[in-house]
Amino acid sequence: MNDADRITPYSQRDIACAVKLSAFLGWVGVIGAPVFSHEYRNGLDLNSLSLVFWYALIGLPISLFICWLFVKPFMRIMMRRNISYVRAACWGAGIGFSLVTVSVAFSRYRGWRQSQDAKTTSGYGDGIGTIEVNGLFTDYGWWRLAQNSFQFILICILAALIVRLVIGPGKCDPPIEAKQ
Repeated sequence: MNDADRITPYSQRDIACAVKLSAFLGWVGVIGAPVFSHEYRNGLDLNSLSLVFWYALIGLPISLFICWLFVKPFMRIMMRRNISYVRAACWGAGIGFSLVTVSVAFSRYRGWRQSQDAKTTSGYGDGIGTIEVNGLFTDYGWWRLAQNSFQFILICILAALIVRLVIGPGKCDPPIEAKQ
């Protein structure tokens, strides 16, 4: 079967739309939702709206770059066949898990390198507990990492389901076979 005979259910335009929508939904889930929920509890004022503008100005291009670089290859593979909601959720979880794995590997490698330097001492927390000391996570730090990773994977699953809702199941007409 050559390329002309192969029919894909999604066009390049569908893939590009899915990647852009994923980037926007990822930004809303990671930055927008926490900011708006905090402002909803504490009251929305002009400074809060300007903060959201700056988060969008900086965060959306980063989100687009990450999606075009890391998510698009997964989407090209995923969109070779029609997508059901279950398949979209599984791929969303897989993509989220992959991004979390890469992020954790890089950050923990950096933390390990920092812990090997005897001249450096550092520590930080979130006001509730200490997250990291000299580049190594505390038990509380590992717990926060697990929570944040789980939330990110849930955001990816929700974004995948919304993208599937927007782009649809795909158009696939089987090729007409020539009678012999």
